[in-house]
Amino acid sequence: MRRGILAAAAALSLGCGLLGASQLATADVPGGTVVRTTPVAGTPHILDGRVFAVTRVGDTVILGGSFTRVRNEGSTTEVVRNGLVALDANTGQLRTGFNPNPGTSVTSLLPAGDGTSVYVGGGFTSISGATRARVARIRVADGSVVSTFNAGTVNGNVRDMALRGGRLWIAGAFTHVAGRSQPALATLDPATGAFSPYMGLRVAGTHRGSGVTQVLKIDTTTDGSRLVAVGNFDTLQGVQNHQLLMLDTSGATAQPATFRTGYYLTPCSSAFDTYMRDVAFSGDDSFFVVTTTGAYGGSTGACDTTARFETRTASTDARPSWINHTGGDTTYGVEITPAAVYVGGHQRWQNNPFAGDRAGPGAVAREGIAALDPVNGLPLSWNPGRDKGVGVFDFLVDDRGLWVASDTTRIAGQLRSRIALLLKDGATRPTIRTPLLPNDVYTGASTAAPTGLLRRRYDGAVAGTVQDPPDGGLDWSTVRGAFMVNGWLYLGRSDGSFTRRTFTGSTYGTAQAVDTSDRIVRLAAWHDEIAVMTGMFLDDNRVYFTLAGDPTLYYRYFTPESGVVGAQRYVASTGVSGLDLRQARGMFLAGSQVYVATTTGDLVRVGWERGGPSGRLVPGTAATVSGPVRDGRTWGGRAMFLFQSTSGGGA
Repeated sequence: MRRGILAAAAALSLGCGLLGASQLATADVPGGTVVRTTPVAGTPHILDGRVFAVTRVGDTVILGGSFTRVRNEGSTTEVVRNGLVALDANTGQLRTGFNPNPGTSVTSLLPAGDGTSVYVGGGFTSISGATRARVARIRVADGSVVSTFNAGTVNGNVRDMALRGGRLWIAGAFTHVAGRSQPALATLDPATGAFSPYMGLRVAGTHRGSGVTQVLKIDTTTDGSRLVAVGNFDTLQGVQNHQLLMLDTSGATAQPATFRTGYYLTPCSSAFDTYMRDVAFSGDDSFFVVTTTGAYGGSTGACDTTARFETRTASTDARPSWINHTGGDTTYGVEITPAAVYVGGHQRWQNNPFAGDRAGPGAVAREGIAALDPVNGLPLSWNPGRDKGVGVFDFLVDDRGLWVASDTTRIAGQLRSRIALLLKDGATRPTIRTPLLPNDVYTGASTAAPTGLLRRRYDGAVAGTVQDPPDGGLDWSTVRGAFMVNGWLYLGRSDGSFTRRTFTGSTYGTAQAVDTSDRIVRLAAWHDEIAVMTGMFLDDNRVYFTLAGDPTLYYRYFTPESGVVGAQRYVASTGVSGLDLRQARGMFLAGSQVYVATTTGDLVRVGWERGGPSGRLVPGTAATVSGPVRDGRTWGGRAMFLFQSTSGGGA
């Protein structure tokens, strides 16, 4: 569904640039626009079963699933449509001349690339009156079969498809294609349907040791060099690639990629032959996201999670860049835009690693559908809600917005039976820019006199004289960490509170509690950490901080747009030679350098390397750049931050 509509997705412009590993290594986190939270009127009602697949060819949207009855919005007339239905992409009205009637479930749809036809995959053996075993190509205008395409007998359900590099990939529960042994994943000629030997690798084994080997979902990069697959399989060419594999598809034949992971060896519930549910690449191919079911398996397991992996990781045990736990509920479909990772299932919460089937510390309510921050996986504030049912089985991005295909009838409280469209022009969040030098460095004094807040100009080499700006009536002696984002000043205090307010350099807005992650169950560990912090800064939507008497630089995910703080704490660095983080008394990030004030009044500069799961202090780069001995300047104050205006610039 995703790859057949990339041109339209690009036109949608759901964000300000594409986000991937390459941009994780830069100073800025791109902003973007999410879709609306209220569905558009006019889409038809699918009256039974499930919608498993949605795609678009020209001005026609095609739905596939297990349904049998549909009706137009505003009409009481029911129309019989078994497994396939077409509608006008702009009005939502049913295309009356389209009725292929496969007679059983359709699980996959894919534009054929000619603007007039679509590939159909499922469990059928006939369609539009023609014999076609589980994969066919039909015309969008009237549902008739394209007779020149015939894959012969595929002896098991086709669950997903992809068209890339002049090859049609099919994935499913089959063992043979056109009489040839090629289990679970195969390639066909997209024009004729003839078996293609390009995919000759063997996918084998099962997650639980029995049953039929299956590939449930696949996706390909836009450059055609990689394919990722999830399912119940265990090995690829005899090498363990448990439930997730990646192929290098850049050469004359498909080959195993350098990427492998053991993350999905987690057993999860015995009720599932596989707990994998969906996979999707980002638009710039730099990362992909996997969704799972499986029941609650603790804060470190892969069960009931959404996880991001970097595409070009060369490892025999690649680990996720981030993991979002629901706390025991399934996420099914996933779709990635520059602005968000959309997931839909029967989840009740996000950011919920510490409790099963209940809200734990840090949990955020997101019923049935959510938009996650692509950088760290935390939920954005976007929250239409939907009747949970089993889940969202497919998403489609086109030039109108986001189509949501499911098994339930209500989204955002409105009746939209099993298919809904959320228009593209929702809320926009700005790019987050890392402050740079030269700039004004603000420091909260350890006492209230003369104002408790000091300012000095600093360019990385020369520190100006101390100025005395208005303190806003704040007791800066109780501040334990601070940073600025786009005109907002974030403060952590000795009482464990975390607040934000606007700050212009001279005037202050009203304090707002940053407590989104505490509204269900208080994230007590985070507030305990705030009370004893010795410094704090933000980078790549991660809050980095040090604690009193501790030589470690820690971080938690943090999304300013929603105010959600990550439930789990991670280690970024254990310090570097020349800087003992137990002596930290304030810190700030400027470009690719971290500046740390120490108990001796010195300012130490350390190189900062971005990328991967977190940033890190670069060994061998610590240097004292200012201080009482070096230049007669004294630094210190846990409330240390660089100014950043609403436009993301410095002072």
